[in-house]
Amino acid sequence: MSDSPTHDVSPTDLAARLARGEEAAFAELYDACADRLHGYLAARLGSRDAASDVLQSAFLRAVKSRRRFRGVENPIAYMFQIARNEASRAIRKRPVERSLPSREQEYAQPDADDAETIAAALRRLNGDDRELIELKIYGGLTFREISEVVGRPQSTIATQYRRALESLRTWLTNQYR
Repeated sequence: MSDSPTHDVSPTDLAARLARGEEAAFAELYDACADRLHGYLAARLGSRDAASDVLQSAFLRAVKSRRRFRGVENPIAYMFQIARNEASRAIRKRPVERSLPSREQEYAQPDADDAETIAAALRRLNGDDRELIELKIYGGLTFREISEVVGRPQSTIATQYRRALESLRTWLTNQYR
């Protein structure tokens, strides 16, 4: 899958085609970002199954409200915004269990499962910082795209991201001293 909708078509042209409801345009959008969206949603929701459900809901919402693509500069960032809203709805409907790590997990040795260690480190961040990390790393978005998704200035996003990474680095360093 590619990272851009097409090589020949600008994002604004794709947005116009999406607004007209062209089936091929939605297929291009799906191919361009579904894997990245799923990765972001799985990290956000803590479940690949829940991520699949929310991804489907997000694309259904995009199709149903296709006219809103009119004037959108970056359809991929807009899809992340839709998916983010759908994830929030899903969390409100049925809270996702994100248990805090046990004392043993908090002080796991370096040979512990890397994925669980990363998940434990991410759980220590506040919600906004964790979401920026999830959008950047799991969603593969640029700071500009994240800025569009969350509605905050790009410079603020970059600063907050660096601060969140430093917090993760400090915690992980203290864990493995």
